[in-house]
Amino acid sequence: MILYDVPSRTATGLADETIARLAELPQIIGLKDATGDVTRPSRLRSLVGSEFRLLSGDDATALAFLTQGGNGCISVTSNVAPGLCRAMFVAGRQGPLTKAHRFAVPIAQLTAALFRETSPAPVKYALSLFGFMSARVRLPLVELSKQSRAAVSAAMAPICDVHPDHMIGTIDKAEVRPLQTMAV
Repeated sequence: MILYDVPSRTATGLADETIARLAELPQIIGLKDATGDVTRPSRLRSLVGSEFRLLSGDDATALAFLTQGGNGCISVTSNVAPGLCRAMFVAGRQGPLTKAHRFAVPIAQLTAALFRETSPAPVKYALSLFGFMSARVRLPLVELSKQSRAAVSAAMAPICDVHPDHMIGTIDKAEVRPLQTMAV
């Protein structure tokens, strides 16, 4: 089992001491940390040991989490650009960080677009551009607005141009174009 600390959805967080106690149980192997606290891995590592996995649950802070001793990220963005997320992770591990930051910029732009509205609508829309699924969602969720569809497409366009091999698939370039050329 992996603990999931997401105070924005649960209204309370897991204290470091609680995580340390739970990490002693053999069936609990890690933590998905969606607190946005990038210093947490450096605090937790001595409490939980080297085998316990510390995973970011926040795409926007994944690289910083990694540089503070995290092991990786359970990522929404990697559903769309897995190779790009992996390249950032590997570069962050191997250094220098300047290479990781080159990957982090388009990831950050895509992540911002994928979190404009309630998940999973934005990622479903992005994956629909590859032909993997419909962008439709069931109630109580609503489909992505035109403005957010344009933002997702605009964030994907430069990645598809510069890093096409880092995306989950290939798409029709007419579907993914910069925001200024799209009708919103």
